[in-house]
Amino acid sequence: MSKNIIYYFSGTGNSLNVAIEIAKELKNTRVIPMRGDPQEVPALDADIIGFTFPVHHWCLPKHAKEFIEKLEINNKAYIFAVATSGGLPVNVLVDFKKIIAKKGAKVSYSKAHITMSSYVAVYEPYLEKKRTLAGVREDLKEIVKEVSQKICNKEPKKTIGKEFLRLFEKYLTGSLYEQDKNFNVNEDCNSCKLCERICMSHNIEMKNGIPEFKHDCSQCMSCIVFCPKYSINYGDKTQNRTKYHHPNITANQMLADYLDF
Repeated sequence: MSKNIIYYFSGTGNSLNVAIEIAKELKNTRVIPMRGDPQEVPALDADIIGFTFPVHHWCLPKHAKEFIEKLEINNKAYIFAVATSGGLPVNVLVDFKKIIAKKGAKVSYSKAHITMSSYVAVYEPYLEKKRTLAGVREDLKEIVKEVSQKICNKEPKKTIGKEFLRLFEKYLTGSLYEQDKNFNVNEDCNSCKLCERICMSHNIEMKNGIPEFKHDCSQCMSCIVFCPKYSINYGDKTQNRTKYHHPNITANQMLADYLDF
């Protein structure tokens, strides 16, 4: 087994790209998606344990949170987290730290990586003002360097009150995950099943050659942006928008049970 493990949750590939770049520098590192049973991929013997995930509506994605909560880890390891986001990470890293603390462990390093905002169901993918792709790459290089040197940084700060976030998360639980009813599939679908396999929430099932959505959606957009025929859309919003996924990430990488570096 690899000496180091990085777990990732990713829809458009931004968080997977972060995991891969760090793994390349660390070496002897296995990158594992937060898609299967966490009991089957524990990190009890790992020296370095990492987590990369997006910020969804100011929150840690529900399925990523559930995976991390059930995961067994070496509580003496150097533990790090990188949250990818198109804007402020809000309290995501604070909440992550609390989950890890319940395991008797401590987060040594956590950082937000501001990158392409890719929620294509709501807007055309974009970078924040004054951000450039070159700047995004340089920021990631700095994160890779700091993690490889086992830097310990300051604890993340809350930016929104917990009562407001609790209400917001309650709203999401009752609405966001059922919003997959807005997905539709056009006649270009060739029944390749890629959407079913790539969905990290196991929310898609092929029936009569057509994807059906099971109302437990993370809104990660992987089914839309990786569809080879671009046959999945969200209402009438996405047909003419760029189907962005990270240019370094392929569907095969997203589908892999693990990647070794």
